[in-house]
Amino acid sequence: MIRTVFSLAVLITFAGTAFVQAEPPSSSKKKKTPPVVASVPLKSGWSLVNGVWTHPDGYQFVKGQVIRVGTQTHKKPPLPPTKAEMDAATKKPQGPKTPAQIAAEKEAQRQRNLRPIPAPQTGFH
Repeated sequence: MIRTVFSLAVLITFAGTAFVQAEPPSSSKKKKTPPVVASVPLKSGWSLVNGVWTHPDGYQFVKGQVIRVGTQTHKKPPLPPTKAEMDAATKKPQGPKTPAQIAAEKEAQRQRNLRPIPAPQTGFH
């Protein structure tokens, strides 16, 4: 009898939680939250999330210093992201190029290819 009552209580609990959907209270003014913008992690493991450099080992790069924010892992802190990595991640992606930009790049490449290069300095003296 006790087993049947207990089983019934467990079944009702699971069924109740499956049908309950929690919804936040609606208001006339909806607050806009900024979207979470995550970049692709770099080879070193660092990624830029909402303007903060984070590492999967529980570290953040803030004001030029690597700070532990997660649990202690007894590992050596990772090296901070390099200047080139930071510049590449914060660089704004440009839209599609116009035909004038494509033509200008081709002409610049053509001029670089036509520039004479010095003869190799090989041979014996």
